Amino acid sequence: MFSNVRSSLPLSLDWAALLLRLTYGGLFAVLHGWPKFQAYSEKAANWGDPIGLGGPTSLALAIFGELVCGILIVLGLFTRLATIPAIITMLVALFFVHWSDPLADKESVLLYLLAFAAIFFLGGGRYSLDALLAKRRDVTAA
Repeated sequence: MFSNVRSSLPLSLDWAALLLRLTYGGLFAVLHGWPKFQAYSEKAANWGDPIGLGGPTSLALAIFGELVCGILIVLGLFTRLATIPAIITMLVALFFVHWSDPLADKESVLLYLLAFAAIFFLGGGRYSLDALLAKRRDVTAA
């Protein structure tokens, strides 16, 4: 059933989803999540506590949202679900960390936030593990 719906949509949407996933998910994981993961023990004690969970927990959640979810987004695996922590991470960064910064300093946060929102609405697309899993479900259900 899913494959019939996807096949009726323009192929350009699938390429757009792939491009957004690879670019924003990849950069998010590599430039933001991985460095935080590598420096967790040094950063945890001094990490900000913008939502009252404690610095180490806030850092762990940021790593999850940036690294783990970034990788899932790149792979197109549980894509829509994976964008939710990424979006929440960017909302926390926007409203609690960078709110008083000038717009130019909020630019990357806004770009990631809007890209992940677009990915949420697009889904993984035809070139994703989500689509491969859906195709397998359709075959085994028939």
